Amino acid sequence: MGNAYEMMAVGENCPGYMPIYDGFQSSTGEPENKSCRNCLNFENEICTIDYYDKVVAGLDQG
Repeated sequence: MGNAYEMMAVGENCPGYMPIYDGFQSSTGEPENKSCRNCLNFENEICTIDYYDKVVAGLDQG
């Protein structure tokens, strides 16, 4: 997996992003910073729905 900035960029652009509620979310119900690290689909440093590499590839083309 990538660094913290890459994980945030993927979180912001991932269609499968689902935030983990940690009690510190904003009034909109979204975490302050989207990141793979606070996504329900990210377990043990792996994207369980296989979006990470696809989203990173899309970012590189943008």
